Amino acid sequence: MKHLFSRTLVAAIAIAQAAHAGTDRWTPFGPGDGLLTSLAASSRGDLYVTSAFTAAEIWQRPASASRWRWRSAGLGRPDGTETFALAVHPKMPDTLWAVAPQNITSNFPGVFRSTDGGASWRRLYTGNDRFQVLRLTVATTRLSVALFAETGRGAPEGLFRSIDLGVSWRPVAGVVGPVAAPPDEPGTVYAVARSGGGLVKSTDGGRTFRPTGNLAVGADDEIRTLHATYGRPALLFASLRDGGLYRSTNGGASFRAVGFTGVGGPSALASEPGAPRKIYAIDSAFLYSSDRGGASGSFRELATFAPDPVFPEPDALVAAPGGPYFLARGDLFRFSPPDRSAPVDQRGIEAYRVQELRISAQDPSFVSLRRELACLAARCDVATLLSTDGGLTFSRLGAQTSAHRFSDVLDLAFDPADPRRRLAIGPVGIELTEPGGRRSVRFGLEGTVEIAADGLLLAGGPNGIFWSENDGVTWTAGIDGVVPPSPEHPLGGTRRFFNLETNPYAPDRVIAHALESFSGLPHAADKIVLYKSADAGRSWSRLRDGEADVEFVPGAPATLYLLYSTPALTAVDRSDDFGATSTRLHSFDPLDRVSDLATDPNGSGDLYAATRFGVLRSRDGGSSWNVTAGGFAPFGGDRRPQRKVQVFPGQAGRLIAAPVDGGLFENRLSD
Repeated sequence: MKHLFSRTLVAAIAIAQAAHAGTDRWTPFGPGDGLLTSLAASSRGDLYVTSAFTAAEIWQRPASASRWRWRSAGLGRPDGTETFALAVHPKMPDTLWAVAPQNITSNFPGVFRSTDGGASWRRLYTGNDRFQVLRLTVATTRLSVALFAETGRGAPEGLFRSIDLGVSWRPVAGVVGPVAAPPDEPGTVYAVARSGGGLVKSTDGGRTFRPTGNLAVGADDEIRTLHATYGRPALLFASLRDGGLYRSTNGGASFRAVGFTGVGGPSALASEPGAPRKIYAIDSAFLYSSDRGGASGSFRELATFAPDPVFPEPDALVAAPGGPYFLARGDLFRFSPPDRSAPVDQRGIEAYRVQELRISAQDPSFVSLRRELACLAARCDVATLLSTDGGLTFSRLGAQTSAHRFSDVLDLAFDPADPRRRLAIGPVGIELTEPGGRRSVRFGLEGTVEIAADGLLLAGGPNGIFWSENDGVTWTAGIDGVVPPSPEHPLGGTRRFFNLETNPYAPDRVIAHALESFSGLPHAADKIVLYKSADAGRSWSRLRDGEADVEFVPGAPATLYLLYSTPALTAVDRSDDFGATSTRLHSFDPLDRVSDLATDPNGSGDLYAATRFGVLRSRDGGSSWNVTAGGFAPFGGDRRPQRKVQVFPGQAGRLIAAPVDGGLFENRLSD
């Protein structure tokens, strides 16, 4: 039975998360997730992936565990735009190598080695602009191993070899990748001749190569991938881009076509260490398997998945105990016999950025999370997830808009009186969800939604802010998207509302953020302006110029805390008359890079700030600040800079924070 792979699977799965926050330490909260870019497996069955984000990172899922763990200690903070190359020793599962950029300011990669399953890394080699590695291969030799690095990605295509575990590298003349090395045949290595593209073989660990076999590669064709199995003699497979798949059973001396002719060879192949005659292959549409060592006619389709024109076909496939694993469109999938296919749980992979986190003040069981992954090609992945059990599990919101396309919800708002009633910007407009069902209530270009007092619906965008008091049957303009002429801007301008915030403790008070642009004045820069409403969004007045994080205070409808930054100053102000006047409470050092402010809704009066140095706490209303307990050591010191912070309603001292480098974490303060 064929199984359709698409974003539907990702959307339908409920992502489980253990919700045991550490005391005075930060532990993951929310869904593990990430845009994955490479995949490797040890002979023991440990899985390794890399994620593309602000800092590309390595994650490991041990063979006996279900949760992924961070494995980048010692790698520094490599640039997330670069993809790691990973390789695991075929006989020693705790030994692996990684190639990664040295830091965010240098594209020169380094070679790192770990002997403890990725728990720590040591840099062995610093490359140059020619050492842009696409893939690493480990070949066993009689005394040790030889490493081979295939280069490209802007650098000349070539092959480098190391015989001292990665400390030094030399180019291999006349040879390029792909490379294959039979684990049980020490010294044997297969590669491709630079001239003519034919197959070459080495029996001395890559010191010398000679042409081998009868594999004919046309002038317009190429060898996409090579794969050699465990066992003696090893089975050798060569996949041609146009010519299909070929197999050799005699050490590359001769090849026979075994399938895929006329449709192009597979993009990746794999075989199980303990069952070398179990062969897997993958191409742009199918996952295949053979139980007869890949003999002609033995491959059968295990699963089919929807090709996406924005993303490349899968090129990472490994075989581990329990079935094959492969990457498709940034997600990791697993196939388990006889016909079940599903995404692999990514709990523990904290490789996404939080755009917005909402926890219902009325019922904290309802949590919404809007997160973004790294951009791939011309597309960025932004998704909204919903939890109705306080963050134990999350599901991805959206709809299947075509056979192969899933459209995400872009904004979600809870009704302050009942979070079961919520407003969302979906693929076809704005939808209202209530206990009785869901329906569309507005079409248009709105980019932000809210629900205010008495269930009033609000929608903001380039045409202004609109409100509805009859569940979306009719809409009225509260403020339009036109900035009227003024002496400073005689031609006027436009304003686009990109964020709405309802005071959850006094829902008749609403704040709106707008980007204002002006016509006819080349020197007039766009600016952000905040507006306020005291009647649930029906009418509006100007609050202040410049972006600011606005925080509300329970039991004080007219009180606001405002955090705002300029190149020279970051400050916290307090207003007790809904922004008409304000008082300066504290000025932060610009180096603190304070990005978010949170009030404690549990009655303590404490304030929290997300900063470059972690989460700060004020116990005197914002006048003085101290660093809270806890660190991010299990996820690297670079996660200490924070982007957002929030206090969980109903649980004093329970903080939720989102580091700049990705993920979502919680901490329960002991005091």
